[in-house]
Amino acid sequence: MKVWDIEKDYDELLAFIIEGREKKRSHIRTAVEGIKRRVLDEGERALVEFSTKWDGWTKPLPLKLSQEEIEEGFEKVGKKDLAILKGMIRNVQAYHRGQKGKKRTYKRNGLVVREEFVPVERALVYVPGGTAPYPSSLVMGTVPAQLAGVKEIIVATPARNGEINPYILAAATLLGIKDVYRLGGAQAIYAFSYGVGSVPKVDMIVGPGNAYVEEAKRDVYGQVGIDMLAGPTELIILCTESFSPKAVAWDMFSQAEHDEMASVGLFSSSREHIYDVLKSIEKYSALNKRQTVVEKALKNNAFLVYYQDIDKAIRAINTIAPEHMELVGDEQEEEKIHYPGIIYVGRHTPVAMGDYYIGTNHILPTGGAGRFTAGLSVDRFTKRKVLVKTDRQFLDRYAESAVRLSEVEGLFAHGESIKARKELIDEA
Repeated sequence: MKVWDIEKDYDELLAFIIEGREKKRSHIRTAVEGIKRRVLDEGERALVEFSTKWDGWTKPLPLKLSQEEIEEGFEKVGKKDLAILKGMIRNVQAYHRGQKGKKRTYKRNGLVVREEFVPVERALVYVPGGTAPYPSSLVMGTVPAQLAGVKEIIVATPARNGEINPYILAAATLLGIKDVYRLGGAQAIYAFSYGVGSVPKVDMIVGPGNAYVEEAKRDVYGQVGIDMLAGPTELIILCTESFSPKAVAWDMFSQAEHDEMASVGLFSSSREHIYDVLKSIEKYSALNKRQTVVEKALKNNAFLVYYQDIDKAIRAINTIAPEHMELVGDEQEEEKIHYPGIIYVGRHTPVAMGDYYIGTNHILPTGGAGRFTAGLSVDRFTKRKVLVKTDRQFLDRYAESAVRLSEVEGLFAHGESIKARKELIDEA
């Protein structure tokens, strides 16, 4: 794992992170295009074949779970864990409840414009499940959709050996979700984007996934709406003072264990602190139950950065725009930090608490998308509905100006349309 000096290696560091993202995408893009062709050409047969190949199915299964299967999964989860899931749901509901956009009426000189927010009709919540189950992601995707008023919410998740983890089914039951599909990967994104066989077409797809899921979402945007590009997880920890090397190491492990392509980094103003963190990584690495995943992610995608100029460090972090960021030390520096998907501040705010129990959404932009979008929220499931009405006086007052603009742009029919309406006034 390389230690970078931001004063000497600024451009090289950014190239390692940002250009590295694109190199990974180009390889994945080719594979995803092949999956798309097969799903659209072969339909459900391709979906079952992919599930057999990648998820270990031993026989073809219905893609949609029966209600009996959902109930059986729910019953496997103990009362204590059900109470914990309920607590998470309450916290996420409490935070998201006030996010929906409010109606607005704009009036001016014979003009009335009314705006309101209407939900999409059918949304897919994609729940990762390839190497670990994520009931938390089901909660994070479903709660804001429900608060937005989405009528039909569908859940899709990979089914290892044809079975879906009971905790995912328990979370779905607690949230009242009845439509659950054992389908994952890029193939799931394409199936629900176009409608394939018994798989319905949706209006919106939300949820994190691996790099293949992220690339498929990028491809289908326009065919359906998506929340954001939410691929392999990212974390940067910025320490403006020395902080527990053990805590830093475990925070880095907590995100590295998601995916071999996860990216984690530390910015510190102390070389000694950086080397203490390296020692802690070496000391505790073997204790990870997902050691293989963690060590591959650290080997290929981790970075430790020494800085002296805090402004230069923050400029780099804003350019990288990581999914998660932790700030430990001078909390006033937060004012300069704009683009991470979410910022956790202080010695007692680990990103892992945000993943589960704070209530803020953990479906967040990755790959630099934080420079132009934010985490999943209620308003992402809605669109603005705009109604406009002008009266005779407004048309009489502004028609001539509008006609002139149509002439400037060379759009003859625009001008004639306005003149025809103006004639109705003159004839009245």
